[in-house]
Amino acid sequence: MDRLSSLLELFSPKAQQIELLSGRQSGRVLPGDSVVGLISQAEGRICIAGQQPIAVMEADLIWVTPGAERQVASDCEDFQLLCCPLSFGPVKLNPLFDMLPPVVIIRRDDPARPALNPIIQLLLQESTQHRCGQETVLNRLAEVLLVHMLRFLMEHQKLEKGVLAGLSDIRLARAITAMHRQPQQRWSVESLAAEAGMSRTAFNQHFRDTVGCPPGEYLGQWRMRLACRMLETNKLSIRQIVDQLGYLSETAFFRAFRRQIGISPGKYRLQASTAD
Repeated sequence: MDRLSSLLELFSPKAQQIELLSGRQSGRVLPGDSVVGLISQAEGRICIAGQQPIAVMEADLIWVTPGAERQVASDCEDFQLLCCPLSFGPVKLNPLFDMLPPVVIIRRDDPARPALNPIIQLLLQESTQHRCGQETVLNRLAEVLLVHMLRFLMEHQKLEKGVLAGLSDIRLARAITAMHRQPQQRWSVESLAAEAGMSRTAFNQHFRDTVGCPPGEYLGQWRMRLACRMLETNKLSIRQIVDQLGYLSETAFFRAFRRQIGISPGKYRLQASTAD
């Protein structure tokens, strides 16, 4: 499994209702937790509470990440934004969103941008042709576009912090992917540093600086995220979850879960089943 698939296997993007926002906009709230958008005509602004508006131009590709209320504004009558809301499951559980900026922009004049243009053209073409199965095709294309964007951001090291930044670094990516693949292993800083081909000290500092937390903390968070997804499916017993995640005992798992999630695994499972 490659470095990106190891993350997307657990948190796969699912497109929701895609719409074309047209005309003058005066602070329209963007839908969903996460939005991929293409400015197909004119120019506008993405407004985040407490921050300066971010200018977006025609043909810019944007990824608006979860957080404070996000609004789009434009003074142009011919403004158009193809807006693709995407869901990844519970935002708080997805490491993809840790330390991301509110808006990630891939500008139209980025030298590496042509690699994304074929899928963008397909999405635009499908959005203007009202044919059978259009909604399904648009949803799948939006999901594919986001994966291409994530690949683009990693390959060209466009992000400085967070798990995507870590996966952009081939050395750190080996250690992160190892944790993703084998969370039950008794990973230590030394063994993870060996996966990365780095000294213990250099690896530990580089991981902190890039991902935003120590390797052991990231592993603990990843195990909890896996535990939550397992509890949500309601298919595994607590004992099976403990074994799959490498905890020494159910007591150790219960303590770690309550410390990080705030409630017991049983209560979390009950809340998840009620929410369904």
